[in-house]
Amino acid sequence: MWFRERRRVKARRQHLAEVADRIGARTGLVLKESHTGGAGIGNSPVSMGIITLRPGSPDEVAQAQIDAAVRAGYVRPPTPPCGKRVGCLFHGQPDLPMLSIVTYAPGERSSAFQPVPDGHTVVIISLA
Repeated sequence: MWFRERRRVKARRQHLAEVADRIGARTGLVLKESHTGGAGIGNSPVSMGIITLRPGSPDEVAQAQIDAAVRAGYVRPPTPPCGKRVGCLFHGQPDLPMLSIVTYAPGERSSAFQPVPDGHTVVIISLA
């Protein structure tokens, strides 16, 4: 019985990885990639997180990521799409998981990384 659940979790993780590839979530330097959920009692939802460092301003980088998500089938969020440390949220659809995009500008810090270097933006993508 738990083999069936394990296969389901593995398939869900594979689907999230495929969507990440379709939206270009790994563009730039990948700082961290992780999967969570789907194991143990209560089986929390399976999710995936990718943190990347990309050249460019936060507005340019965020807009490029939003455009990639829209090309993959997500509905464009209302403008302004997002701001400093304010995520863009794309609601899940029948074939696409919920997507969150958060950007950090040069000089900003998070618990996941040191200050963002000049001329770069950190992008945190979450799929669930």
